[in-house]
Order: sequence, then structure tokens, then C-alpha cells
Amino acid sequence: MSRHFFFAPVVLSRYNRSNGTRFPVNAASNKVMGMAAGVRSQARASFIVSSPIVTASERRRYFGGFVCRDQQLACAYLPAISVRGLNRVFAALAYLGFALRHIRRGDGVVFYNYFPEYVPVAAFLRWRLGRDRVVMDIEDGPRSDEKNLRGYMNRFSLRLMSRVCSPRAIVVSRTLADVMKIDDACVVNGVSPDIGPGRPAFGTRVSFLYGGSINTDTGLDLFASALRTLARTRPELAARTHFVVTGFGGGEQLAALARELAQTGFTLDVRQDTGPDEYKQILARTDVGLSLKLPDSELNATTFPSKVIELASHGLLVLTTDISDISLLFDRDTAVILPDAEAATLANQFAAIADDPARYAPIAAAGQRRIVEQCSRRSVGQRLVEFLGVTPELSTR
Repeated sequence: MSRHFFFAPVVLSRYNRSNGTRFPVNAASNKVMGMAAGVRSQARASFIVSSPIVTASERRRYFGGFVCRDQQLACAYLPAISVRGLNRVFAALAYLGFALRHIRRGDGVVFYNYFPEYVPVAAFLRWRLGRDRVVMDIEDGPRSDEKNLRGYMNRFSLRLMSRVCSPRAIVVSRTLADVMKIDDACVVNGVSPDIGPGRPAFGTRVSFLYGGSINTDTGLDLFASALRTLARTRPELAARTHFVVTGFGGGEQLAALARELAQTGFTLDVRQDTGPDEYKQILARTDVGLSLKLPDSELNATTFPSKVIELASHGLLVLTTDISDISLLFDRDTAVILPDAEAATLANQFAAIADDPARYAPIAAAGQRRIVEQCSRRSVGQRLVEFLGVTPELSTR
């Protein structure tokens, strides 16, 4: 029986419950979970193998491993340590030990990105399984502007992984496949989570959500300037808008901006210390989701804003800059795509949505249908099964 293992340093909800922690269940976790679930819906077996990154833990140094079903998926959480630097070496040994004990000929392995700790196990698995059965899922392309140790290590790791893994790869966008000259690629922009009951239409007070990794390249300065412009030019919209920030990064700048806007009557609610359950509640109460990566940033060519998949699948109106594969996935009938990354343009779009929310509710609904159709677990699973050469079951569950 052919089995597929997804190696990724991710955390799902069961891990946090078992350890009493609040590590983020981030976009990477959701994508890996969705891909594994997609393959399982079409094929015999899939497993997530994770040595989680636990360096955010201040007191606890060691986290034991265990096997469980997390989000209805088979997960092997390997031991991990929180000592920076040494955690990578420890993870490399943990992944290699798992492969030696559990992966046999005929299995297949997908590595999420190209972390240095994968190199020893990838080399071993090429010998045991053959190169075609060891595939990278490239979520972030190499960035030449990263001149620090992390950047050099990532680029060196990619060179090594490219030598031992299949030349075919799963990639986060068609743009990245073209940049990296990957001729045989399976594009997975993201995976839509299971969708619950329909959300209510926009209210009289429109709520905007800005989250994920927050810095200059992902639109922090653009967001701040647009809010200042909105407060200055359309003060009457203070009572009809509500802005929420989650994610991580830019905390001091956001706190200062919140205090500044409060004096004008606008509300900026900074909620960056939230757990998965609270984040889901925020999503359920939000109308518009922002993705503001800058088109002139190197991020444009090296990744895809996969958060738009999550936002649209939950029924939020996606308000995004035009980068990477955005225009291949959405159009003006399914999202609001900014023509440029100027503060005045974004402020005007905030105002347009607040002035006439009924006009934008159908666009949000159409965007949700588009993403569920193209990025559902079953749809992604079918593409992955074909690409990875997994033998489907006669009956899917």
C-alpha cells in the first residue's frame, strides 16, 4: 500500500491542547493540513510528520513526541527543543530517525519548503525511495536581498535539496515556478478549509481585518498611511468602520497608530496575542480581509499571499494588491484588486466599501464560491494524486 508523508514543522490544535501551549496554527499549518487531507480523500494514506518550531517557549526546553489524530489527520509529532540554533540540529536527527524506522520502499515524501534540517533525511530518502518519490513543496522562493545568516543558510539548503529531490515540485504560484524555472510543477496557491454555515451579510459597520506577517513588505506602512488619509478626508466614516489587526510584527507602530486614530474617532483594534479559537471568532465577525504585500517587493516573485485563500473561503471580501498569481485566481467580480499600492487608493477603497457595503457583498460571496471550487481539499487532492502518482482508492471518504 502506497503512503505519503508530509514533512513540515507545523502545529495543529491537538499539539497545543496536549502541551498547554498557544503556538500559532498559521497559514503553513493550514496548507499542509489541507494537502494531507486532500490526498487522504483521494488515496490510501497520508501522514503529517512534524518536529515543531518551539523556540517561542521561554521556560520549557524540551517537548516530547507523540502520535495522534489531529484535525482528523494522522500526525507524528517528533520531539523538539526550544534552544535556538540547536533546535535545527535536533530536528534533523528527529526527522532522520523517523524515516529510518517508518518509511519503506514504495512510500512518497513531500517536504514543505527546504529547511536545512531536511537535508540529511532527504539524502537518505533519495537512496531508499528514489529521487522521483521525494518532492519539495516550495512555499517561499529564495530571496537575494536576505543578506543575513538565515538567508545564506536557506539558499544553500535549497541548492542541496534541489540536488537530492525530484526536479518536479509543488509550488505556491505559477509566478514562482517561472522564476525558479521549474518546468514540471503542480501549483497549489492554498487549500480552502472546510466551510461552515453561511455568514451574515455586511452590517452597517464594516469590519476590516489585517493579519499574517506584518512588516513594510507586507503593507504595514501602506495600511497606516491609508488609515491616516481616511481619518483626515472622511471623518464621518469613523462610526461605520472598524479595523482589526492580528498576526505578528509591527506591534509598537500599530499601538501608536491605534492611539493616534482614537483621537479622530476611528477604531483600530490590535489583537496580536490571540489563540486559534479566538482568531476563528474574529474571522466570523469580519467583513473584509486585507492582503497588502507590495508589488515592488521581492516577495512578489518569491511567494503567494495564501492568506487570501483563508479569507475568501470564510466568506470575507478579499481586498488585495495585485501580486503573484492574484489576477489568475481572482477578478473584479470575485475580489477587490487594487490598481496600485498607494495610500490614497487604499483609503478610497475603504471609503467605497463603507459607503455601499451592499454592492460588495455579492463580490465576497462570488469570491468564496471561486475559492471553494478551485482550492477545496478534494480539488487540490485530485491534482496532487495525479502529480505525485498516488494510487486512488475505489471509494473516497
